[in-house]
This record gives sequence, structure tokens and C-alpha cells, in this order.
Amino acid sequence: MGRHAMTRNVKFLLPLLLAGCAGLKGLPDSSAERSPRLRGGLTGDESIFDGTKDSAAPARSGTEIAATAVPGSYRDLKAVAPAYLPPLLSSRADTLPNRAVVYWVADSQLPVASVKFYWKEGTLGLPPLQATQVQLLGPMLRQGGVKGMSAQAVDDTLEELAAEIEIGFGAVRTEAGVEGFSRDLPYLLELFSRMLREPSLDTAQLSIAQASAVQAIEHRLDAPAQVLEAAWGQVNYGPSAWTRRSDTDQIRSVTPQALRTLLQGRLDPSRLVIAVAGRFDRAALRQKLSELFPAPPRPAAGLDALPPLPPQHERGAWIAPVEASQAFVKIGTRFVRRDHPDYYPLMLACQVLGSGFGTRLVDRIRSDEGLAYHVGAFAGSDYDRQAVLGVELQTKSASAHRAVQLVFEEIVRLREQGFLPGELDKARKGLKASLPSLFDSPEATAELFGLSATWGRKDDHFRTYQRALDTIPEAQVLEVFRRHFAPEELRIVVAGPKDELLAAPKDGSRRLDSYGPVHILSREELLRGDAR
Repeated sequence: MGRHAMTRNVKFLLPLLLAGCAGLKGLPDSSAERSPRLRGGLTGDESIFDGTKDSAAPARSGTEIAATAVPGSYRDLKAVAPAYLPPLLSSRADTLPNRAVVYWVADSQLPVASVKFYWKEGTLGLPPLQATQVQLLGPMLRQGGVKGMSAQAVDDTLEELAAEIEIGFGAVRTEAGVEGFSRDLPYLLELFSRMLREPSLDTAQLSIAQASAVQAIEHRLDAPAQVLEAAWGQVNYGPSAWTRRSDTDQIRSVTPQALRTLLQGRLDPSRLVIAVAGRFDRAALRQKLSELFPAPPRPAAGLDALPPLPPQHERGAWIAPVEASQAFVKIGTRFVRRDHPDYYPLMLACQVLGSGFGTRLVDRIRSDEGLAYHVGAFAGSDYDRQAVLGVELQTKSASAHRAVQLVFEEIVRLREQGFLPGELDKARKGLKASLPSLFDSPEATAELFGLSATWGRKDDHFRTYQRALDTIPEAQVLEVFRRHFAPEELRIVVAGPKDELLAAPKDGSRRLDSYGPVHILSREELLRGDAR
């Protein structure tokens, strides 16, 4: 058969085939089970994995499809980019009788389920000793046994069921998780509830937890990257409750009775957000969650307190001495919280400044000059306090001064000359393309919904974000970048060899003291968390 005859047959048969397929009724949608993410991502399916849609295109009749013009050649086919519609937070929200909020993300592919718990209860409002003691409360609730069941029996049971239970009390929120086979979920939740209500707090297990915590304290500044993070936190947030650190004497002073006292009034369901993912019986699980978490007789006050930040240090450079041939560097300043209008423009600007190959800092410092193993710009995301904005890099200690100077030169160049053609469009497309990956599994989706609720995000948060990436004017992005990335406001923190960093660079680059006073952060200050 000749090529032209084949083309005529295809043009004749294709409309009939499409019309016939459109008329079929009652056939199962095999893709619904095999590719739930594709189904949800392309159609705007609010359920994402299982459930009903909140919007869908009207069905087309066979006649309409048959009337569609058929290209004469495959070369004439035009690809249509799928339209992704992020979910609304309310599409999964539910409120229990005990006032806890639940987000349900059902997925029937595998017989497993997970439940994550988020209490808006932290440790920042506690005195230093109590804040340290609470750090051991989570491990002891999980590992210290429950009434009528030893710690070993709990471990053996979880191992036999291939299940996990985790509990942690953080600075801003308390988090816990239960994971296992769907058939075991009611029992696992009951066991988890007993850990919270009837903990044994076995003294032998407490000794093990204390030894582990002491070891962690003694090794928390072993690596240069750990030193840099401690110093960076001190420069931007210290000294304050945000940077205080526990010491070994405080850890060793913890007793079972102190832990029982700290547990009183905590885990209030009115401050609880729950995220459920996987295969589950929603009605039965809803009833179980309502029963397992009654309100405490007297909820503790101040557990959601967020202390004010101290005034930011004057511009300068801080060196955290590390005996190494490398220098770990961060340059930046405090800026805004995530819910501030300036945040999205700064995200876009940071993508242009340094977010991978083909961006300014990476091309100049890594590709052109070969000075950095890693370099990139960042806009920290924080709903609880002002976040930090800046640039981070790792380089040889001998080239640290040159690398820092190039960072400032690129910041100034972007401020003065603006964006090159296509730079901002590339940044917009990159961030938009990454949005669907936030919902790439039932567990990730449920966790993101739960955390979004604790952060106070609006119902249409992800749709607002998507629109913002498309609509923020270039002039606004540049204006916000100039305002927040002011070179005279940026602070430099370096973890590396002190003497080499203080000396005049051999290549003629700017000395660190040309950016402001140089401060040396001692190991003791970093361990205590009270560096000034």
C-alpha cells in the first residue's frame, strides 16, 4: 500500500474510531488505579488519588470528536501542555468532635496507611531546663514502655507488625507518626494513645536515652557544615530562645517524674492537626481518632508562644574556626516571613541568581572560575519568624576571599543591570514545573496538607502561588531584590581555618574586614548558643 493510500485510510478511519470509542459506556477506567497521580494532575482532580473531582471538562460527543480536523501527517500534530490545577486545602479537611482537624488522602493501591499528628505546642516558651527535659519526652514515650507492656514487648510488637511509631517535641510544634498495614491501624493507634496516656517511662530506657542525647551534644560540632549552621543561626537569631542549646548536665538531671510533670496539659486536641494517607476505613478511623484524644483537664498555657527575635547584629564577618582545607560560607540577612508579599518575588530572584547550572552564581563562580564545589542562592521559608535570605557556597580556604568577592559582584550586577532576556521566564517555568512534585505520593500530600494547616496557609495557597509565578511583573521582582539584597546589609559567616581567613589574600581579593568588623566565634559560644 502506498504512502498516500495509507494517509487517506487513516484520515477516514480515525474519526470513526474516535466516535466509536466515545460512545462506549460502562468500561472501567484502568488508569484510575494504575496512574492516580496522572489522573489527578492533568484534570484538576481535587482528590489527587481517590475520590471525586471538583471540576471537570464536559464530555464530548462522538459527533464532535468525529468532526475534529485530523492532521494530514504526524508532523502536523501539535503538543498541548497539560494544565495542572493544585488542590484546595479544604478538599481534604474534616473537623472531629474533639476539635482536631483531619486531612484525608485515600489511596487504595496498597494495604498500608499512615497517620501524622501535628500539635501547635513547642518548647520556646519554657524555661531552659524544662525545654531540655522535653527533648527526652518524645523518645521516652516511644521507647519507655506502657502500662502492662514492657519497652521490649512494645519494640517486638512493632517489629512483628512491620510498623513504626515516632514522637518528637520540637521548638515550635510537636509531631508524631504511626505507619503500618491497614489491617493493624486501629491497634497501632490504640498503642500510640497508650504511650501518651499511660507511659511507663522505664528508668533503664531513660539512661539509654540520656546517654544517646549526651553523645549527640558532644558531637554536634564535629563536621564543618555543623559548625557553619550553628554560627549562622547565632548571627541571625541569637542570643535568644531560638538559639539556646541544652548541655549535658541538664540532660543527666532528667527524671521520670519530671517527664510526667511536663506531659500534663500537653497534646490538646484543639491544637491538633492530623494527616491520614493510604487505605483506610474513613468512618471507623474517624470514630477512633475522636475517642483516642480527649481534651486534657487543664490545657497548659504558653505552649504556642513564639518569643520575639533579638535585634540583628551590625554588618560584618564572623569566623567559626575549623581546622580544614575547605571554607564553608554563608552570606545573607534576615528578611520576611513566608506569608509576606515580598516572598514570591524573592523566590524568583534567587532562582535567577543561583539555582543550578545556567544561573549567575553557578556560571561565574563554579563554571567560569572553578572556585566552588557548591554555590547557590536561597530564600528561607518560615512562618514562625523572619526567615533568612542569602547565598551559600563551599570552596578551598585559599579561594574563600575571591569567591565571596564574586558573590557580591554578581549581586551588584543584577541590582544595577536587571535581568537578561529569558532569565526570569526560565525561573518561572522551573518553579511551576516543580509544583506537582509536592503531591507525588499520598503520604507527601497528606503531610503537606497537615503542615500547611499548622502554618496557617489559606485554602487556595497553592493556586495563589501558581498564579503569582505567572503574574508578578519583572519590575516588581527587581525592586524587591534590590531592597532586600542590599550589599551593605549582608553578613558573612565562614567556617574554616582562622589564620588563613584573617590573612591578606594572596590573589589580591578583598579582605574579610573590608565588609565590616570581623568576629571570632568560639566553640564554647556555639555549644551554649549565646554567641554575640
